[in-house]
Amino acid sequence: MREETENHPDIKGLTADYFDRRSETYDQDAIHPKLAFVIIKHARLERGLSVLDIGTGTGRLTLQAAKLIGGEGSVVAIDISSEMLTQAHFKAGLEGLTNIEFIQGDAETIELGDSAFDRILCSSAFVLLSNPTKALKTWRRWLKPGGIVSFDAPGEPFGINTAIAEIAIGHGIALPYATLANTEEKCRNLLERSGFEVMEISEELMQEHEMDLGDALAVWNKSIAHPAWHKLARLPSKALDQIRLEFEAKVKAAATDGTILSKIVMNVATGQKNGS
Repeated sequence: MREETENHPDIKGLTADYFDRRSETYDQDAIHPKLAFVIIKHARLERGLSVLDIGTGTGRLTLQAAKLIGGEGSVVAIDISSEMLTQAHFKAGLEGLTNIEFIQGDAETIELGDSAFDRILCSSAFVLLSNPTKALKTWRRWLKPGGIVSFDAPGEPFGINTAIAEIAIGHGIALPYATLANTEEKCRNLLERSGFEVMEISEELMQEHEMDLGDALAVWNKSIAHPAWHKLARLPSKALDQIRLEFEAKVKAAATDGTILSKIVMNVATGQKNGS
């Protein structure tokens, strides 16, 4: 199965710019703190471990990990966005955490040492990888024997975005954001193809609430701006308008008394490196 996304030629630049712009408001999203807690739980962190956090963002996961592993342990925190890392570095300073090394860079091209880490964590960034299996194989190489990787990806359903993804599929456009690891089987296959022993695939309910119809329709503009949806954003305006109209019709049809239920599920995949 071909996994590489047919990316915009400067998708990495678009991703960095997008998250630079989001850096000051990113923590306002209630899901990210919950995800950090879930990943920490599944990664089985202990004092003294060496941890790599890929796609650090504003540091929600990194800071928690740094506290749990203590001064005997260490965290390497990588992100492509300099502004996100500025936020993370500032928060680490406020909390007096000195066991974190922040690195701005692309986690798919950076060179790190073999068998250097006990844990590799990736929250809210896995679907942005251009070649997930290749990345997982590299991460396995970076792990010590017995080391653990834990990552998350949108499950089913994924809020109002599910309607966009379903309509896109109807137009022959598969969005990795919604299709890469949206089922337990896909998560399991990703780990196994990359040489990991599957420890656990967990379906986590992140949010469930009634949304005002206007807020639900506004999800379109927010999602299209995200680099994970760039395949839609690059469509000719006529084709994109058609998908938008179908999305609006689908959401309106599902609404009751001016509201619609939004349920967000995330899959958390955890694997272990056995042997050498």
